[in-house]
Amino acid sequence: MFYKFCRSLFRFFFSVFCHWKVKGLENIPREGPLLVIANHISYWDPVVIGSVMSRRVYFMAKAELFNYPVFGALIRSLGAFPVSRQQVDRSSLKKALALLNEGKVVCIFPEGTRNKKGDLLPFLPGAAFIARKASVPIIPIALQKKRRLFGNMFFPHFIVNIGRSFSIEKGKQGDLKDDANKMRAEVRSLIDFSIN
Repeated sequence: MFYKFCRSLFRFFFSVFCHWKVKGLENIPREGPLLVIANHISYWDPVVIGSVMSRRVYFMAKAELFNYPVFGALIRSLGAFPVSRQQVDRSSLKKALALLNEGKVVCIFPEGTRNKKGDLLPFLPGAAFIARKASVPIIPIALQKKRRLFGNMFFPHFIVNIGRSFSIEKGKQGDLKDDANKMRAEVRSLIDFSIN
């Protein structure tokens, strides 16, 4: 109930104040496990993706965010779970795989950190590992901010481009970098580099 309330609230906010533009909603499956991968441009990204999806989304979020008791409890209640970026975090990988096994939607930002420079950073191998183990549909999403509105209020104009699903062969062998690069290419193909 709380999740749905927050989603409705932010959908209203983004529609009225940010004039967001969403493309490709028809590409999102209505049921079944789903791995969402996206670029990471701002702190708003999880909120934007959670608002776009009609299904509840579980986010892999950096562990440092959970060090703040109130905020950590809040994002946990909204479906976030921690991942340590300093090492291979097996507990977070197991959590993501368990959620997918339950038919849930899991979102990962494979760049591992926010990137405001335009082009994508290399994708870390964690998302590729999960994709190989789970062999579920993968939805790429490109997030962009076109301009700011209302002077000093700084409401970003979000553009959300949702691509068609693809998959990684289950149990595939070889370097995870190859699959990470494939995933990166899928997200990059959705970015309009003419947007300032």
